[in-house]
Amino acid sequence: MQFLIVLLISFTTKATTEVEDAKRSIQELIRPLIAGASKTRPKGTEKFRVDGCDKTKINWMNVLMMKEKASVTYKFKEGCDIQGTIHPKVFQSFPAVLELRNIRSYNKVESQNKITAMLETKPILNLEMREGFLSGKTSKVKFEADYRVQLNPVNKNPVEKNLGGELRITEINGKKASIKQKILVQ
Repeated sequence: MQFLIVLLISFTTKATTEVEDAKRSIQELIRPLIAGASKTRPKGTEKFRVDGCDKTKINWMNVLMMKEKASVTYKFKEGCDIQGTIHPKVFQSFPAVLELRNIRSYNKVESQNKITAMLETKPILNLEMREGFLSGKTSKVKFEADYRVQLNPVNKNPVEKNLGGELRITEINGKKASIKQKILVQ
């Protein structure tokens, strides 16, 4: 009987550790990407960094108005822990396949993404990540995420306010999961 109790406790602890590792890893991935041009790194991103990645000059208003296409390339270097190229589009799905380093148990993220915009008193930009997979040598997490920001197109840093979003984890290492968590980059 004691053996069964010990086995049950160790299984529960391992499952909890996998869930926490998955949640923290995805948040560590999302926070600095959304923080983008901010001068300080968000809390919880001490190891995973994108603040040293080359800044691509993109006229996001022209991209939003579908007047031009964008391409963003990242390479591993000091302060840039992602590598790969994405071609963001507005109102259309586009894939992202990026190599990662310094994120816990994971070294690659793949997702289908979509950027949409709503016009209110100030434009609201929505980012949807679907069919997301965060994978490593022994770990794989399936997730979705949504995030919204308010833009001020006349400012040097167009992101005026982070409105937050939600992370949904649906599978961890082949096991179904139902985890929802609010996210807000500050």
